[in-house]
Amino acid sequence: MASSCVAALSSHASAAAAPAQQRSVLRGSSLRGVKAVKAPRAAAGAARHQTSAAIADPPAATPAGAAKVVAPAKGTGRKKVVVLGSGWGAISFVKALEQNAPYDVVLVSPRNYFLYTPLLPGAATGAVEERSIVEPIRRPIAAKGYKYFEASCIAVNAEAKTITCQAADASFDIKNVDESYDENFVAFPWHTFDISYDYLITAVGAIPNTFGVPGVAENCMFFKEIIHASKFRREVSERFERATLPDVPDSRIQQLLTFVVIGAGPTGVELAAELYDMVYQDISRMYPSRLMPFVSIKIVDLQEKILSAYDRRIAEYATDFFQRANIDCLLNKQVNEVKEGVVVITDKATGVQSEVPFGLAVWCTGIKLNPLCEKIIDALPEGSQQNRRSLACDKNLRVKGSAGTIWAIGDCATIERPKSMAKAEELFAVAAKCEIDLLGDSMCEVDLDKETLKAALSSGKAEFPHLEEVVNNIDTSFETYAVDGRVNFPQFKKLLTEVDNGLRAYPATAQVAKQEAEHLAAFFNTCAGDADALRGEDTKFEYVHKGSLAYIGKDAAVADIPGFTIVKGVAAGLIWKGFETISQVSLRNVFLVAADMVRTKLFGRDISRFN
Repeated sequence: MASSCVAALSSHASAAAAPAQQRSVLRGSSLRGVKAVKAPRAAAGAARHQTSAAIADPPAATPAGAAKVVAPAKGTGRKKVVVLGSGWGAISFVKALEQNAPYDVVLVSPRNYFLYTPLLPGAATGAVEERSIVEPIRRPIAAKGYKYFEASCIAVNAEAKTITCQAADASFDIKNVDESYDENFVAFPWHTFDISYDYLITAVGAIPNTFGVPGVAENCMFFKEIIHASKFRREVSERFERATLPDVPDSRIQQLLTFVVIGAGPTGVELAAELYDMVYQDISRMYPSRLMPFVSIKIVDLQEKILSAYDRRIAEYATDFFQRANIDCLLNKQVNEVKEGVVVITDKATGVQSEVPFGLAVWCTGIKLNPLCEKIIDALPEGSQQNRRSLACDKNLRVKGSAGTIWAIGDCATIERPKSMAKAEELFAVAAKCEIDLLGDSMCEVDLDKETLKAALSSGKAEFPHLEEVVNNIDTSFETYAVDGRVNFPQFKKLLTEVDNGLRAYPATAQVAKQEAEHLAAFFNTCAGDADALRGEDTKFEYVHKGSLAYIGKDAAVADIPGFTIVKGVAAGLIWKGFETISQVSLRNVFLVAADMVRTKLFGRDISRFN
């Protein structure tokens, strides 16, 4: 379920003032700091023949070749803070920011609720209900007197300190007032508008990454939002209903009831575990027993163990647990292609290619940069952003190149780690017996091969954990810089830069996003609107890992609790259920989740299917 630079998905309007503000916007009026983007008159006449949802174009980009200059905020007093997103980072920042702090806060997001993602696999199988793990974003917004707009940020002008937004459902007014509504009819001009800011908090997260594997988008489900959980629950039920029909061949039943989860991280493992519980605790009691021998749950991963990012003992236990539960673990396998009804995989050790038929495949591996973050990078001075996977931030989560006016938190951000890179160069120099002068020129006795280089960098993992990620990702770039299978010091520095630019400092988890958001809110509270203090270097974000949990099925879980111990089995399952219940963002959700877990235990899951 990283670091500190994000992108935008939020909106203004307090709950109490929502109707009045909506009427104001519909008249084309402008709110404080919000300006409607007007469309040319010619656009209205051609509107019915356009497919775009927005009448107005985003602000013109800076001319090619012109240097972008982002000016810092100045002075004291109330500052306008725009927050993009409604996930872990955004809601944690809003809740932690003091109500009397001198900031006018506007949140923009096309999604008007917060989703408690750790329980998404449970919602996908009916262990908890979907409404139990979502919280209306307007609840904390209204409590603080802030504003919210249900809209998407579609452009960022870092120099002018404005964002351009578009209504989440740009066709809403037309569908409700025009009986001759045409799907190709564009939105009204006021559905695209600008918002100015002093500080922009980007918390838009990341999007699924297919790694260029053909057929993933067409033939797999993704698993990141509540709509994905709802679809998964419906699709599983539909396949069992199809399998019960008369005269269905056994081969077709076998395919229908084969479920493939691609990715053995926490999300993929928990989804496979929840599906196992649903099938053998509930479906098996309500559907013909002849179907059960045909059910097959498979999990595919590139690593040799499931939960490979966890402690080795946990990964080994969880892998053995799955295998004993007859969940087919296709490990050390690379996915080459996903065809209709078939996943094509290659064994890394032998190179043998095989096909895995499926009735339903779910892609649960990998994330990549949100397209909005790419627009933010383009809006910043050239060369200020080198990382390929996240917005690069300084130690206080300020996006580099933004002069301290843009901040990022959660999956879309990473913090640069110059000390880790300096340590890596030091370790290379020791292993290669180098002498480095004041100008950075080196004279080394030997060049290093890949395995020697990995061993040298691994020796520094205890002091700099980030180096472990560097070691794990050297393979992809080593041959690019190596000569005869070895690299010298200048080649290593280039290799190190390329590898580091493809990594994030912290894992992309809810735990990291929440801590970053709370740190940032505390910093804003302390600075009290003072622009000089907000540019200060007195503090920095320090991530404190509080442990890892994962549900593995049959009421069992695994838990790695720092400073305490590793817990496995049913005892860990109780810890997991208790933690996920009390960690909800509101007391309402705590009671709803607790009631769902008790209901599921007493009466089973509801397997009804709604189209």
